[in-house]
Amino acid sequence: MKYQIIPFEKSCQEAICEMMDGIQDEFEIQFRNPNGKQISDIVDSNNLFWVALDENRVVGTIGLSRIDDHSAFLRHLFVAKEARGKEGVSQTLLDTALGESIRLNYESIYLGTMDQFKAAQQFYFKNHFICIPREALPAEMPVSPMDTIFYLLKNELK
Repeated sequence: MKYQIIPFEKSCQEAICEMMDGIQDEFEIQFRNPNGKQISDIVDSNNLFWVALDENRVVGTIGLSRIDDHSAFLRHLFVAKEARGKEGVSQTLLDTALGESIRLNYESIYLGTMDQFKAAQQFYFKNHFICIPREALPAEMPVSPMDTIFYLLKNELK
């Protein structure tokens, strides 16, 4: 493994923005607001984020945000094009967030995604997320107006 997963650090924010600009350039539909909140604006004890580094270069991110004592949602799972499918960057980011969700005793993990992210949808299915209707989301979960597909993973807490 030539990359590492670290908790978000403010020093990574500029590189995350650059990575996101590159990902946005791959798609015709605008999915991110370049003037919107950055990870550094929302990270706190209820909004945890991790960064994948290839040496010192940011190649991925993921976040886990608390909804209530029993549930959370995944956000900002993005991997730079050149790092996708290589050495399990996406899987390691997801495993990191899910491991933390178990430690925090979250029973339900939700997420929303966009129709155009077909590879992401296959990835979630492979990781035992089930597709659910928007109406099944907790009312407290913030939903991006761009998200049209929603998933749920039930943690097996022992």
